[in-house]
Amino acid sequence: MRPIPSFVSFVFCAMTLPAHAAWLHQCPAGTAPANPQAEAKASGASGAPLRYVVNDQPRVPGCTSVALAPGARVETLYPLAPGETPEDVILLHGNVADGRFAVSESDLPPSRPGPERPAPMPLGPNLLADMRLRTFGVEERVRATLQDGRLRVDCRPGSRAAGVILTGPWFMTRANAVLAASYTAQGGPFTWQVADEARRARDDAFDLGTMAAGATSARLALPPRLERADWRQFVLLCPATQASADVSALALAPAGPPTTGPRATWIWRPGDWIDGGPALLDWAAAQGMRDLFVTVPLKDGTAVRAPDLLSGFVRQADERGIGVYAVDGDPHMVLADEIPGVARRVQAYAAYNAAQPPQARLRGVQFDVEPYLLPDNVLPPGRRDAAYVDMARALKAAAGDALRLEFVVPFWWGKNTALLDALAPYADALAVMDYRTDPGQIVDFAIPFLDWATAHGRRARIALEAGSIDPEVQRRYVKAATGAPADLLAVDIGGRRVLALLRAPLAAPGADVYRLQSTRAIDGSATTFHKDKAALLRLLPGLEATFGAWDGFGGMAVHELR
Repeated sequence: MRPIPSFVSFVFCAMTLPAHAAWLHQCPAGTAPANPQAEAKASGASGAPLRYVVNDQPRVPGCTSVALAPGARVETLYPLAPGETPEDVILLHGNVADGRFAVSESDLPPSRPGPERPAPMPLGPNLLADMRLRTFGVEERVRATLQDGRLRVDCRPGSRAAGVILTGPWFMTRANAVLAASYTAQGGPFTWQVADEARRARDDAFDLGTMAAGATSARLALPPRLERADWRQFVLLCPATQASADVSALALAPAGPPTTGPRATWIWRPGDWIDGGPALLDWAAAQGMRDLFVTVPLKDGTAVRAPDLLSGFVRQADERGIGVYAVDGDPHMVLADEIPGVARRVQAYAAYNAAQPPQARLRGVQFDVEPYLLPDNVLPPGRRDAAYVDMARALKAAAGDALRLEFVVPFWWGKNTALLDALAPYADALAVMDYRTDPGQIVDFAIPFLDWATAHGRRARIALEAGSIDPEVQRRYVKAATGAPADLLAVDIGGRRVLALLRAPLAAPGADVYRLQSTRAIDGSATTFHKDKAALLRLLPGLEATFGAWDGFGGMAVHELR
């Protein structure tokens, strides 16, 4: 047998290797694979820092490695959180930087959304417009219609309970409200009832009051024992005699005067109050601001640097009916080794107050600590809530009863009931970054915090954004058919999904692949009033009137108004 020429052997071997082969490696943080195409950092399920790298080496010592589709050229790696698995759609937000799409956040919509959470029962509008009607009674003596927001009920005489049940797509909030009915009636009286899930399950209800002939309206107090979050129905009971009622409106209405809270804003530059205090106070008074959150410089993190300057400014503000809070914060403050230093900062503010007369004291300290801004490899997402509560507990211990503590939180924490309840012993108030411009969204996002504040005897400020926000791009990726060109690979490695964004479409048979369906610019107009601050100011009175129905309302705040 004749030997194969060396050049033929070389060609044969080259043909058997994948063109532009690429491998994804999951490595300990200290590992540095050579020639990376793309890389990212994250934390493992245990919290250990990890590094993800794509290069042309099939193996890297100490790393877990996975081969990518032949020809894959990776632009960006984005590790999902442990346990996250994309379904049919992947939404990525970010911007192009240095030739790569830098992902700031992701959203993985479920293919089959679960049942929607009920909406809050609105204050003011006629509830009948969105309610469903069902009659009841073994004697079948009730006829009723519900049309165009108007309820008509006719009852024949009888000895057994009968009437109508009204349900709707809501839960009931903790607003200080009554049930208001506008009606005409003949005969009667009719009786209104309300039931939560526990009462409904045993065919029971709370009595609210009656609608009598000759009257045209009723204001019915809601019972304290009603589990409002589990509201299920209102019931209108027929009398035992012949009667009819025409209810033109049924609404939740404020039970009394609204809770009033001060308007507030942030002053981040110390020079604004140190060098320009009188002008700042003139501006605040003209804008109706009654609380200011100001940055107070500390000396070595243990004492107010210029107590005489601060005292003079706080006195001037007090003379004009304006309260002053110190504002402090950094995402790293939530880390365990940073908390003792943060507690010393609280003690510094408390020591300043202890040395001052009442009119020169800070009203409290507000902490703007946003742990979700930390990279996953610094604080894993699964540990953020516990770390935040640990920080709040330590700061409350440092403050004692002498200093009011307020925490700035994002609106999406409204869905995290466990976290909010855990914060209640340590937070005197929350300032909610309710950064939206649509009034309906602002109200919906505020309600969980107003309910929380009312339930726990705390306060919730609702903050709106007026500062500029950098535009972002949203990329929408959808599941691609097997064998179709893909723009994104979802790769399993080490028990985690990592998204690999490709520089060019690539067919990757057998891989979990997605194609880029659309790209859209997000200019911030849904988040900030920066381009129309006058619209924000016009909106404030209506929001204050709405939120004033909650005893826990602590006022409105505006970020970057000045």
